[in-house]
Amino acid sequence: MYLQALKEIMKEKGLRKADVARLAGVSRACVTRWFRLGSRQKGWVNVESKTFRQLQQALNISPYFLMGVPMDFASFQTRFLWDRLYPDREAFVEGIFKKQEPALARLVEVLGFHEAGAIAGDVVLKKFPQYKKRIKPIRRRELEPLWPLYHSAQ
Repeated sequence: MYLQALKEIMKEKGLRKADVARLAGVSRACVTRWFRLGSRQKGWVNVESKTFRQLQQALNISPYFLMGVPMDFASFQTRFLWDRLYPDREAFVEGIFKKQEPALARLVEVLGFHEAGAIAGDVVLKKFPQYKKRIKPIRRRELEPLWPLYHSAQ
C-alpha cells in the first residue's frame, strides 16, 4: 500500500492512526508500524489483502488509489498542474475526493475514462455532462463519443 495516499485521505477526512486502525480491523500499533516501515521503504508497506480490502471499503475509495504508483512530482506537475488550476498535488487530490468538477475534468482529460474511473469511481461518468465543458475542446471531442459506451456499461 502506498502510504502517501493513505496520509492524504487521513488529512482530508480528519482521521488519526487510531481511526485507521479501527477501520482496517488492526491494532493502532500495527498502523504505527506501517508508517515507520513506510518511511524506510520509500512510502510503501505490505499489508494483508484482507486488511487492505477492509480499509479500502471502509474509506469508500478505489483500491487503485491506495495502490497508486508514486509519481515523480515534476512529471505530475507537467501532466496535471501545468496551468496552476490547483496549487499543488495535495489540493488536486483533495479536489478529486471532494468530486470537484475542475479536478474530475483534468483527471479525465489526462487519463481518460477508464483510468480516471479507477481512481475517482463512478462519479467520473455520472458527472461528465456537467464537467465536460472544462476539458480542452480537442480532447472533449475525443471523449464525447466514448462517454455513452462507458456510461451504458456501468
